Amino acid sequence: MSFLRPTQCLLFAVALAAPAFAQVPPASSLPPAEPVSMVRRLSPVYPLDLLIKGRTGSAEVRFMVDYSGRPVMTSILNATNPAFGQALLADIESNEFMPPRVNGKPQLTLSGQKYIFDGEASLDPTEKRLLAELRKPMPAIVSVRELDKPLVQTRKDSPVYPFALQSDGLSGKAEVEFIVDRDGRVNFPKILSSTQEDFGWAAATAIARWRYTPPTKGGQKVDVRTSVVVKFDHTKGSVTW
Repeated sequence: MSFLRPTQCLLFAVALAAPAFAQVPPASSLPPAEPVSMVRRLSPVYPLDLLIKGRTGSAEVRFMVDYSGRPVMTSILNATNPAFGQALLADIESNEFMPPRVNGKPQLTLSGQKYIFDGEASLDPTEKRLLAELRKPMPAIVSVRELDKPLVQTRKDSPVYPFALQSDGLSGKAEVEFIVDRDGRVNFPKILSSTQEDFGWAAATAIARWRYTPPTKGGQKVDVRTSVVVKFDHTKGSVTW
């Protein structure tokens, strides 16, 4: 089943050289996706609720790579769980690609990516430790109020405005909870609320790459749970937190 957004149908048809106002063909009849090099390796946010339950699965996203290497007209081709599809789509929209060139000129290209969400197998030792802690009735993860001093960010990737929502002129916000581990790395961002689902995944995707100074309590490094509200303002074309 294809999850192409209605607002993208005409653009997608034009990009595929279909007649004006043509309907997007079924996913099975789309041209083969061209492999396109990514600037950054895929690393979608793993939906925490599914990870805690040990759920695995996959998702595939189709998209156009424009002349500058930006992914546009993104659509979820298939997903074993809707959350896997949303996570992969948000990660692709936050990435950059290197479009193929003909006679030195970049070409508009239909491409796609598939990702396997394979549960704990994809986690590093720190993530496995935190996941085991989160599965306990009372995880040993402190709150920001217990820290010796406030968290200080050292890396602040800005969320990418979701393509469909920007095209539709929508503004909104999302609140995302996450864990900062003892080394200052962000783990397991979880969407607490969002005015549009895509805003939540865009925020979570960016937050997963944030970094902080190592949090401490009583002089000892600790894992801390915190949250942030990210605002998407279409009128200003900005994202703030």
